Amino acid sequence: MRTFGIVMAGHGTLPAALLASTELICGPVADISAVGLEPGESPDHYAEALRTAIGHGNRGVLVLCDLLGGTPFNTASAIARRSPRVVCISGVNLVMAVEAALASGELDDALVERLLEVGRDGITETERHRASRAS
Repeated sequence: MRTFGIVMAGHGTLPAALLASTELICGPVADISAVGLEPGESPDHYAEALRTAIGHGNRGVLVLCDLLGGTPFNTASAIARRSPRVVCISGVNLVMAVEAALASGELDDALVERLLEVGRDGITETERHRASRAS
């Protein structure tokens, strides 16, 4: 059983779509939410929405962000720097989101490394495509 919450954070509707796709694969997932930065939304308003999604207490929270250096990542990183129970990863993809949703146990360094590894391993190109580019 997973003992930590998950927040998908990103631009526009991407976090909600990532959550919907994760649940399409995994079925309903407890303790997971999505917070998208909408056009015209201020960083302060987004920060408040993200803090609400993260919640209070002692439970760990994994924030999966879409883009390194974007407002969602910068906001989540600032929160994580002030709260050791919050871990922020950027560059989320669907395989990473599914792995996090299906994880069991604590939000620890080993899990973070595993999520980074499966995220990287999920990025590839087909042999046929590589062969056609090499010619």
